[in-house]
Amino acid sequence: MQSTIVLALLCCIVGAVVAYPAEDMTMPSTPSPRYPLNLQGGGGAQEREGFNFGVRGSENVWRSDNGRHEIDVNGGYAQRLGGKWGNSEPSYSVGTNYRYRW
Repeated sequence: MQSTIVLALLCCIVGAVVAYPAEDMTMPSTPSPRYPLNLQGGGGAQEREGFNFGVRGSENVWRSDNGRHEIDVNGGYAQRLGGKWGNSEPSYSVGTNYRYRW
């Protein structure tokens, strides 16, 4: 009886040692892709209203080491060309975004 218990304990110990990996076998996490600049644009026209178009862009300028804090800079331009009222004044926009990831 004692030899059976000793053999069972020995098998458990050997199995635990063999099952435990000697080194970390997990793959390192892949960093998120870094896109250099996000640009968006569009335009459209209606009869006698002229052609409207606009362009917006944003860029990430700072990210914390742990990736939870980010600061982006963005800007835009829009204008109407032609139409019964003629060309509009260009419209510019500039701003920043702060992002915190929970």
